[in-house]
Order: sequence, then structure tokens, then C-alpha cells
Amino acid sequence: MNRSGKRRKRKKRGDERAAAGAPSLSSASFDRHVFPILFAAARATRQTSSSSSPPAALAARLLRRVLSRSPQTLSPLPGSFVALLPLLLSSSCSSVAALSCEVLGAAALRCMETGEMLASDSGIASGLARALGSRSQRVIEAACNSILDLSASSVGRERLAGSPVLPRTLHLFCQVESVYGFAQSGSTESTESPTEANKILCLIIDTMVLLVNSCKIDNLQSLQQELVRNVLSLLYKIWKKTQLLRSSTDCNMWKNKLQSKEYEISEAIFRLSIGLASPACPEPDVVRKSIFGQAVSDFETFVLAYWEKLPNLYRRKQSTQMDSSVFAALHSAFNLGTAPDSIIESLIKGLVSCPAIASDELDINSFLHEVHDSLGDSVKYRQDIRVIRTQDPNDQTSRGCMTEEHFFDDGAVFMDEDAFIGRCKHAFKNGYSIALRGMEFRSEKVAAIASALADLFGQPSVGANIYFSPARSQGLARHYDDHCVLVWQLLGSKKWMIWPNPKPLLPRLYDPFDPLDGTLDKNIGRVEVLLEGDMMYVPRGYVHEARTDVGGSEVNAYADYSLHLTLAIEVEPPFEWEGFAHIALHCWTEKQQLRDSQFVEFKGKVETSLFAIVLHVAIRLHSDSDPVFRKACMVAAKLPSSSTCTTTHLKALQSSQRSTFDEILRKIDQNCSIKEALKRITLAVKEGEDEAFQWMSWLRHLPQQGVDRIDFCNIFGALEELLEAFNSNPDHAMADFTAFKSGFCQRVVYEDVCESFETLLEMYRTTRTRYMRGMLALHGAGAHVS
Repeated sequence: MNRSGKRRKRKKRGDERAAAGAPSLSSASFDRHVFPILFAAARATRQTSSSSSPPAALAARLLRRVLSRSPQTLSPLPGSFVALLPLLLSSSCSSVAALSCEVLGAAALRCMETGEMLASDSGIASGLARALGSRSQRVIEAACNSILDLSASSVGRERLAGSPVLPRTLHLFCQVESVYGFAQSGSTESTESPTEANKILCLIIDTMVLLVNSCKIDNLQSLQQELVRNVLSLLYKIWKKTQLLRSSTDCNMWKNKLQSKEYEISEAIFRLSIGLASPACPEPDVVRKSIFGQAVSDFETFVLAYWEKLPNLYRRKQSTQMDSSVFAALHSAFNLGTAPDSIIESLIKGLVSCPAIASDELDINSFLHEVHDSLGDSVKYRQDIRVIRTQDPNDQTSRGCMTEEHFFDDGAVFMDEDAFIGRCKHAFKNGYSIALRGMEFRSEKVAAIASALADLFGQPSVGANIYFSPARSQGLARHYDDHCVLVWQLLGSKKWMIWPNPKPLLPRLYDPFDPLDGTLDKNIGRVEVLLEGDMMYVPRGYVHEARTDVGGSEVNAYADYSLHLTLAIEVEPPFEWEGFAHIALHCWTEKQQLRDSQFVEFKGKVETSLFAIVLHVAIRLHSDSDPVFRKACMVAAKLPSSSTCTTTHLKALQSSQRSTFDEILRKIDQNCSIKEALKRITLAVKEGEDEAFQWMSWLRHLPQQGVDRIDFCNIFGALEELLEAFNSNPDHAMADFTAFKSGFCQRVVYEDVCESFETLLEMYRTTRTRYMRGMLALHGAGAHVS
């Protein structure tokens, strides 16, 4: 099969008379007449590479005759020939090795089952790996084509990708690219007059990309990191070249020869980056000191007095702000010492789109399957970037209301980067702010700080957005967020107004936003002006707006422009206190199922898991009206514990978390209504709709060891079974459920729940970290891009 996936057409040599003298490939005939000759030739050619030696010449002639026969003779290959192939593929005679690769490929194309069997043979895989290490271009080309032929099926691709063929292909790519240097050339034009060098390099790239994209993530992580970094450095440059080739008319040779699509190369870059060790990140303690103050008590005060309660401003002295390694790292990440046009270029140049990953998706392979043909695409409006302004109703040019005005249309994709940057510069001069999402996926320095902050707060991840606003302007209209933010002023100044949150309930992440009351009184709003280096904390649910300070020269359109970074601490549903309660219930239920449960008395046996479903629903309903359940659970927050003082503060925070859990258990025991839960379940079953219970889907990530497992992604069957059991004897069921609920609230072990909570947190973190590494690689970030 060629690199485009089409079957290679092999010419039939002559007519039937030409093949009449070829040996038969029946097992018996092959073992008697052919095997001894090929075996002797293969052993002899291990000592000499001369194709003119009698054994080599005879072996090559026999292999050519095998290829000249009708395709039917290649399926099935005699077992003795298959056993001999590793030796033939490793032959030092280029003709023997190349022809053996061709026979292997032809047999694979003849029959898919044969191809899968040959690809699964460890000896053949090792032989192909040795053939890739040949000094002969003919052998390398034949080996690559054979690998592509064997990869015609998904099984064949996976087997070869998990074999020594993949690392050998990576080594080969580095060696060949270092010789021919396409990635290193400064032009998109191919200056090679002989095209063979380009041809072999393209073939190797296609083979490598196919294998990498077929390899299991765990196998990729076992590759030598130095090798992977070298490959990424070159492959990234080739990927950028292929983007230039889209519009180049001078590179038809490369266009026609490189069969790998852009998105296939970008996926290979993403996959290879996943297994790389993260660059040195600041410790959570360093970030804590840079933001909240040097003493551990400063962070304790923040958590107990402000976290998810009140805004707070951290003022930085102008003379000492660069003493913070975290602020200095951010300041250097955005080219802030230059003019606005240069800042805009540094923000937008080289950006690719960051497709959304589902909040409860923990399998990076599923994500890659969904986005495989769009990975590495150009930035998309709203998904990645917004260019926006909000007119002040007091401004005579405004329309009299605070409405956001977008410079670009929704969903616009910006293929021409230079033209896009030019339009953003024009928009900035006309009062539009540039809001760029997902900075933790685009800047390695931002990613490092966001990861450390996530560790500090015990959450899976922290998002980061950048906002660049011109003078006398407002970007986003008045709004509130469903996540807490730390606003870090990196350049210039900005005036913020924040209104008290009148609602006791914090907004949930991903829930629809309530419309704002247009009568907010400015007199009760808090006004803060953030100067360079200052940081302000704004809890979720607090309405706010921000404008660049009015002042400076009216002539200079760039006077008082502002750039700030928001670090968004997004509390995912499993990591609120409601989520901790669900994890606690699941842990206790699992323990009950592993022993003989007493709650099995009415209408035969009702499994403990059915009681658990009712209580899960009751907890959810109660959390809709109880503020405590909405708050972030920080049992996994990381604080240093090296000193007595620190240990004291750590214990104080841990004690606070334990007290919150005890309070939640009391509320579940006293206030969670089974009647309301059954009412909701009955309605869902009656209407045949379980959409109201889709929030349960994340529970599928918790281990289930019992016999009767619940499919939390398809809960409808369990709901029907539950109602049938309860309706058969309602009074008995109510009594048993009350006993079940009390048993859970009284006997659940806090330490067990913490362990399960941290295990789930690590699962979420692993997926988010893999995504982050892949996206950073597509933005050219990291040590692998020189």
C-alpha cells in the first residue's frame, strides 16, 4: 500500500511462461526445495553484503520469483518462510533485505488476516526495525513501504506501533532529516534537483506519523525522552512548513510526496508531547508567597476570610514587584516592554485553536478521536479569542445601553495569520479589547504557574485568560463568573467596580447564567484601581466590570492601555463539597456491597446500590438550596509542612475541612428528603427521560467492585428497577432507606473518602496535564522546540 492508503499495483512480469519456472509456495514444496537455499543464503549474507556472491544472488533470484507469481501464492505464506523472514529482513545484502520487505508487504496486501498475523510476529517486527537501520536507501524505502502495507488494518498498525519498529523509525527520521535538512531550510522551496532525497524523507515522515498516531499513549510514554524531544524539534518545524505549503506554488514536489495531512502531523506532535516530563514548575509554595504573602498565615487568612466569600486586593509596591519570580516570569512572557502593536503580535503569532475537552473526559484517546481532523487548526473566534468592546451609556456615541460589540463574526476562522494580526491592531486602535482564552495551553510560563496554583487549591486545573485593552475603553460588559478569579495586572492600570453578591448560593460551573439586574446601584459597588503588579481576588457570582483608567494624553491613542491576566480557579462538580458527599456515599456503598448487607428485606433482595442512587439524588436536590454544598472542597490542597508554624496552619485548614464534612453529614441525615428524590425519579421514568440525571455521569470514574454495577452514563434502567422495588412495599422500603442513610452518615470513614477524592483528582489532573502538554507543543512551547 502506498502512503495515501491505496493499494500498490505490481506489474505482472511477462506471461504465464515467465512464472512457470518459479518455485511453488506450498508448504511441502517450499520446505523441500526453497527453504534450505534461502536459509543458507540468509546465513551467508550476514557476513557479506555483496549482492554478487552466489548465496545472495540465488536468494534474490528466488525472492523475485516469489514476487512474480500470482498473488494467490502469497496467501498463506508457508510457516517455515514466515519463520525465516526475520533473518532475511536482517540480511546485510541490500537486495535480499529489500526483496524480503517487498514479499512481506505483498502478502499483507493479499490478505488482511495474513497482514495482522505478520505484524503481530515479534521476530518480523525486529527484522523490520533492523532493516530501517540499513545504510541502503533501497532497503529503507522497502521497509517503510512494507510497514505501511502491514498497517492496512488497525490491528497491524497497533502491533507495529507497539514494537521496536516505532523507536527505530524515530531514530531514522532524526538521522535522515539531519542530513537533508528540509526542516532547517529557511525557504518553502525545494532546492533539491534530484528528488530521491525528498522522496525518502517524505516516506519516513509518513511512516513515523502513522505509527505514532496508532500507538497507545502508555507505549509512547516509555520512549526515550531525549529521542522524543529531538523528533519533536524537527517535526514541529516540518509541520509549520506544511502550513506554508498550502498556499505555495513552488513546492509541488513536497505537496505530492508528503501524504500525511497537516492534522495527522499535529496529532503526532500532540501525542509525542504527552509523555514528556514537564519543565521545572514553581512549587505551590512559591506561588503562594508571590500572591498571598510570605507567611503561611497569609494564605490561611485568605482561605478562611475571603475564599468564595469576599473580594480582596493585594497591593504590590512598584519598587519590589520584580522581586517576585512569578510576576517576573509573567512579565517576560508577553513582550511587555514594547509598543502595543508588538504586544499584539507576540500574543497572536503562532496561535492554533484549542478545542474544548469535555469536563468529565478522562481518556485522552477519546478526545483525540473526536478532534483528530481539526487538531492544530487556525484560531476560531469566541472559542479561542474575542475582540470586543462595551460602549459606556454616558458616551454620546453609544447606543444607550451596556452591550458588547464584537469585531468579528461568531465562529470565524483565521487562516491568514498576518491579515488577522493586522485587523486586530486596527480593532485595538478603535477601542476594542483583545481577550485570549486558554493561555495555560499557549504559554509555558503561564502553564507552570497555573499548575502550581491548582496544586495549592487542590483542584484539577486552573485556566488563564489574557486581556489587552486600549485607553478609555471597556472590553467585557458587566457580568459575573461561574469560577473564582485572581486578576493580575501586568501592564498599565485598570479601574474595577465590584458589587456585593446578593445570592447565598454560588453559581455552579457550566450552569446557565442568570440575567443581570439592570438597576445595580453604583453607590454600593466597590471601586478598585489596579496598578502594575497588583492582584485582586473576585469570588464567583460577584458582578463586576472593568475599564482602563481615563487619563493621559487625548492625542496618544495608546495612553493608559492595560494588560492583565486572569487565573480562573474552576471548581469542577466532583470537587465541590457536594461532589465530596457523593464520593463519600460511593465509598461507603462499595464497602457495604463487599459484605453481607442488611438492607435486603423487601420483595426479595434490593441491592444496596439502589438505595445509594436515591440518596445521590436526594443529596443533589438538597445542594440546590444549601450554600455549603456549593463551596470548593480543599482536602487535597498542598501546603508546606517543614516547620512547626507551617504545620500548625496546615492542621488548622485540615480541621476546617473536616468540620465542614461533619456539618454536611448532619445535613444529609436530617434534611435529605427521600420523598422528593422519588418524586423526581418517578417523573423521569414516566416521561422516559433521564436528562435530569446526567450530572451523575462523572461517578463512572469511581471504582465499582460489587457484582451489581451501575452504569452512571445510562442510569434509566437502574431508575426503573429502583421504582419497582420501592413500589412493591413502600413502607418497608422507606424504613430500610432511613436505616441505610443513617448508617452512611454515622459510619462513613473520612480518611477513606479523602483517599478516593485524591485518587479521582489525580485522574482528572493527568488528563488535563496531557492535554496541556499537547497544546503547548502545538504552540511551539517547551524545550523540544529550539
